[in-house]
Amino acid sequence: MKATSAILVTTLAAAVFIGCDKKEPATPTSKDTPQTEVPKSGTDAKTAAKPYPLDVCIVSGEKLGSMGAPVVYVHEGQEVKFCCKNCLPDFKKEPAKYLVKLAPKK
Repeated sequence: MKATSAILVTTLAAAVFIGCDKKEPATPTSKDTPQTEVPKSGTDAKTAAKPYPLDVCIVSGEKLGSMGAPVVYVHEGQEVKFCCKNCLPDFKKEPAKYLVKLAPKK
């Protein structure tokens, strides 16, 4: 019985020391931090893009932040936000269909 207890304590101690050796990532990812896809043109997306005026996803209409951090994409100088990364391919197929939602109302 004492031998089993000694083995158990030794194994537990080893697991604790091994677990403590793991290093944290240099920059932790937060769910609240928007994911950004930088445009391929090389321009700085944050300074060159027109701001996104809606509080909903341009594709699905879901409230931004309802599915985690919004995905931010810059299309031809216009910042566009999505509720999730799954909406981005739909937008890329037919951007004009969705950009109509950003047109000023008369």
